[in-house]
Amino acid sequence: MTTSAPVLAVVDPYGAGAQIAPALREHGWSCVAVTTADQPPDPLVHTWQPRDFDHHVRHTGDVAELGGQLGRLGAVGVVTGLETGSELADALCARNFPEYANSPALSASRRDKAAAQRELARAGLASLRQVHTADFAEVEQWLRDNELADAPWLIVKPARSAGSDAVRRVRPGDELRTAFESMAGRRNALGNVEQAVLVQECVQGTEYSVDTFSVGGVHEICGVTRYTKHSSGSVVGIYDTVEFVAPDDPACRQLLPYAREVLDALGVRFGPMHAEIMLRPEGPVLIELNPRIAGGQMTFLSGMATGSSQLDRLVDFFLGRHRPASGYRLLQQVMSVFVTARRTGVIRNPESLSGLADLPTAVRSTVTVPPGGLVRQTSDVFSVLGRVVLADRDRDRVELDRRRVKRVERDLHIDPVEAL
Repeated sequence: MTTSAPVLAVVDPYGAGAQIAPALREHGWSCVAVTTADQPPDPLVHTWQPRDFDHHVRHTGDVAELGGQLGRLGAVGVVTGLETGSELADALCARNFPEYANSPALSASRRDKAAAQRELARAGLASLRQVHTADFAEVEQWLRDNELADAPWLIVKPARSAGSDAVRRVRPGDELRTAFESMAGRRNALGNVEQAVLVQECVQGTEYSVDTFSVGGVHEICGVTRYTKHSSGSVVGIYDTVEFVAPDDPACRQLLPYAREVLDALGVRFGPMHAEIMLRPEGPVLIELNPRIAGGQMTFLSGMATGSSQLDRLVDFFLGRHRPASGYRLLQQVMSVFVTARRTGVIRNPESLSGLADLPTAVRSTVTVPPGGLVRQTSDVFSVLGRVVLADRDRDRVELDRRRVKRVERDLHIDPVEAL
């Protein structure tokens, strides 16, 4: 059965992808939810909103059957919600909507962190040295072959997760073996069982994200953000801040050409992409590519910082209003400041967090404390206490409030308890 309204299918409409259907429904569109599993990933269950969809189709493994079902529902396109659905969205587009299809042959490289690095190396672009295996003996051989046995640090991570889930910084030797063995066979935050473990060299520099929207292989830059992160023991990549940078920032002169080359090498032709790139002294290198709209409130932040977002561009495209632009401009300074818990325990002064929303440049605060004040030590983006969004034309005012937020975080009184 078809509807008179135009229909878009969203595969795994969770996380930032949950915003797509409501945005299109405001313009009279109908949306179909296509899901690849019985349940959303645990950290994103709260983002699943069935009421935003007129139909819900569960993928059972037959792409041709699913494509035919979407055709009968009148779908005019398929987009990815969460990266767990990107390979299915690629297959459906290649079958039903080739004008929106990214390279089918490179679908895995846009989803899998290890495959992405292999493809970049094949294309002659800067990439990370790595080994992806279920056999620790192969890791030991890789260390010898790459003269990394004495490296100060290595990175161990799942190849198909998100949100800095289980990313660990370890030393070669016993630490590496322990981390490797604990990760093999583990179910990651997105619900995938990681049979193999990804081990990479640890690179130093400043991390950025480059958010894009592509049409016909032309990659429009929607925004660039600079990350600051910290480590706690083996836990690496704990977010402190995400800040938008202007397109004329010196870093962009290196980041943007490289980002476009990455998208070309990974077969990107259409849709939003979120690239995380480390800018090292010797130049940029991809950390990972996420084939979806950027998460973590980025649609909201981008709208404030630049006046538009990847979601706006996606909606405009399907409404026939898309006009290719040369890039973006920074309207004001926008920063998202993360509040973390330095240990597992009970917060004894939760009232200190209540005033964060009242800071002079604060626009929004999502910082909450569970009943009783019991919190887990922050280890990834899913376990932060929340974020405070700061915005102002004067960066000094934003920076002053950032320090205030971090002072409150530092002064949290957390009585340690046994691990939850």
